Amino acid sequence: MKQITGRRGVFISPISQPQSGFTITELLLVLVLIGILSAISMPTLKGFATTRRLKASASTIRNLLTFARDMAITDRTPHLVVFDIDNGRCWLASSETFNPSTPLASALTARNSTVGAATQNNTNVNPQTTNPVQQETSGRASGILGVPYSMEQGITLVALVANHNGRTLQSDSGVAYISFSPNATSEEALVYLQNTRNQVMSISVEAASGRVTVQQLASEEVEILGFESVQN
Repeated sequence: MKQITGRRGVFISPISQPQSGFTITELLLVLVLIGILSAISMPTLKGFATTRRLKASASTIRNLLTFARDMAITDRTPHLVVFDIDNGRCWLASSETFNPSTPLASALTARNSTVGAATQNNTNVNPQTTNPVQQETSGRASGILGVPYSMEQGITLVALVANHNGRTLQSDSGVAYISFSPNATSEEALVYLQNTRNQVMSISVEAASGRVTVQQLASEEVEILGFESVQN
């Protein structure tokens, strides 16, 4: 209390006490709560990132397949998307440079032609940043032929099922491909991608129209397909 003297006499005025800060116990409690919330949310955030990478890889393949279809129609030349299943990558190829018996060598030939064309045009080709949809070059496809696109981290290219010459073949390893003709038709095909949470997405190609669709499979469908679990 404090005594104050004024013109009208003396009166007593209460003095406000200084506000105290947080105690160590309170700070420790807050830190413990933050740790608990982080531990609870981390698996969810990790799972979200894993799912996002799966969708991003599926989108890359869909865009490349759609681009191959468009190029086949525009150039009146069959185009293909080749899949290196063991190394988890794919690339655009033209029937003019692609040889089914030596697909990897064909990709190297196409890529060398791409680099040569880029050098003549004083342009740089970066296989890691090139986007198959946004790439704009004088020949449209000349900048990405034979350039590999790798799957996102933790994403596995588990299988490709395609109908070649009336025969349905499933490739779980090695090199496989999906081709598009100048009249927009293709081969009935399915590409399966899997992440470390054992989520699976399918990229399907319709034979009659070459239309490409992407779908995330339900756990029951994944179980029926019999894909082995992918470990971290």
